[in-house]
Amino acid sequence: MDFDLTAWWEENKSWVPWVFSGVGIAVAGFLWRILGPKQKIKIETHRGIDLAVNALTKRLEDYQREGIEKDQEIKQLRAAIEAAAEEAGPDFDKILAEIQQDNTTDAEARLEDLLARKESEGRAANADAARAAVHIATLAYLHDSDKARRYYARASELDPDNAEAWNGLGRVNKRLGNLTAAEAACRRIKALGNRLEDRNLLAAAYGNLGVIAEIRGDFDAAEDGFRRALALEEELGHTEGMAGQYGNLGSIAFDRGNLDAAEKWHRKSLALNEELDRKEGMAGQYGNLANIARIRGDLVRAEDGYRKALALEKGLGCKEGMAKAYGNLGLVAKARGDLDAAEEWQRKALALSEELGEKEGVAIRFGNLGVVAQTRGDLDLAEEWYIKALAIFEELGSKEGIANQYGNLGNVAQDRDDLNAAEDWYYKALARVRFNPGRILRQRRSSRIRWA
Repeated sequence: MDFDLTAWWEENKSWVPWVFSGVGIAVAGFLWRILGPKQKIKIETHRGIDLAVNALTKRLEDYQREGIEKDQEIKQLRAAIEAAAEEAGPDFDKILAEIQQDNTTDAEARLEDLLARKESEGRAANADAARAAVHIATLAYLHDSDKARRYYARASELDPDNAEAWNGLGRVNKRLGNLTAAEAACRRIKALGNRLEDRNLLAAAYGNLGVIAEIRGDFDAAEDGFRRALALEEELGHTEGMAGQYGNLGSIAFDRGNLDAAEKWHRKSLALNEELDRKEGMAGQYGNLANIARIRGDLVRAEDGYRKALALEKGLGCKEGMAKAYGNLGLVAKARGDLDAAEEWQRKALALSEELGEKEGVAIRFGNLGVVAQTRGDLDLAEEWYIKALAIFEELGSKEGIANQYGNLGNVAQDRDDLNAAEDWYYKALARVRFNPGRILRQRRSSRIRWA
């Protein structure tokens, strides 16, 4: 029998719309229960991620940033937090709340689960596994340098073409004083940059190799690296990178005792940093120019520069920069003969350097405290400080640092009228670098050497 739709509608039109309306409401309600909350969660998740990133960004200032671009750091943090939140599933809000309270333990554990799952999928998933390992290392870098090193290394093994893994491995090894490993990582970045024809990677590699060479006291190699990096930054039009390399070249000129050239480079860097309103860079250059004023004997200008740098570093929450400013103010107090103030400043600097695990800074503070003790006539204590500083500089392979401590130990021997021992120490110092006794007591410059 044929179905007459028109007749059916005329017979049932009084109730059919109500039925379909009810179904529509039910369906809409069902869809809202499924999709509505998810949409709300998505919005809240992103809000939570923003808060989590902001919470950890402050922590980045507590460590040696070596001028790495802040935008890049934040990008890496965001990627790590998003990956952890996604892996957490229903517990994402708990993870984000913990991160906002400066606790990344659970987030790292979730990422370790992701890493294990990707590794179990075989070689096809190695790139994803490497990214998970980089995420873990990015979070661990804020509180556990050795864990960060392990996971950056794991990422580089899983995906040898992961530039973030090699860069992170170089950065954390530099912090830990493993300069040979840091250099090897930089050379892998350089090779990757050459193969991919990526000038950004090459600029980072040359600049970072310059950092390592400078720490070792090889100023020619350091300058070569910085000039190569500067040329690439200029080609790329990276004003911030140019400012960083100007500062690095100023530090090399300072290391060589060419104060006029150093001042020229640092003022160029300061001008660009002020133009960019880049407070980290401004703080570093205020400190660098104050170093030059102090060496020239202008203690008023030196103190003014250090205090400007300190104010900016405190505003940024940068403990590494604060430590340098404290140490430099201690040198000004020492030059004025105020040994109590000098010691107080150096101990404040040392506490921050030790808290950060920053070996070079710790060694510098040990040496400066030795100078204070020696000036007071406490030769045994001075010798103790110098030997502790020397051990760290030897571990770092820092020619300048080693030479300075040899010279300081020679001064102690001379004060004890042991001229033979003093002569031996001075000859050892001369064998290390072109030694300038007038610079034994200087505090290392407070520049933001770029580690990109």
